[in-house]
Amino acid sequence: MMSKSTPLVEIDRNLLGSGLLFLIVGGVLWLAGAVISATALTQAAKKWVAQWEESPSEMALRRAHQLRVAAEAGSKAWRDESN
Repeated sequence: MMSKSTPLVEIDRNLLGSGLLFLIVGGVLWLAGAVISATALTQAAKKWVAQWEESPSEMALRRAHQLRVAAEAGSKAWRDESN
């Protein structure tokens, strides 16, 4: 029979504390690296878009107009074909 004073698992609290400390420090460093990398990528993307001849909103409007014209032409061709 086991005595009640002996724990089932013995954990070295100093080692566990050190491991948790390294885990927290590593997580903070990872987060800082992720923020710095995201900032660099965002700045590069902004510079790249600024070099375009046409702004993204103008491009979207032009593509939407092309879509409407193509849809109207397809609809007209379908109606004319069914007559």
